[in-house]
Amino acid sequence: MENELRYYLDVIKKTMEEGTFIPTYIITAVKLPGGAIELAVNTSCILAKIDYILEAYDDDMQLKSNQEISMTNLMIV
Repeated sequence: MENELRYYLDVIKKTMEEGTFIPTYIITAVKLPGGAIELAVNTSCILAKIDYILEAYDDDMQLKSNQEISMTNLMIV
């Protein structure tokens, strides 16, 4: 079964490419190796950010270059 966050990103990416939804913000929550949750807010280049996330994170939303880092949540507004 596909990860929920990954599925959501794919859907948002398609709607952006179609021009039916243009978000203003993407907020990501990433769990770091020490257990802290890092929040990041992007207001521009959102499609590029989505592409980066889909490429940099594996199917379980763990960072490919460091499996101790994982995306735990996101919000697109």
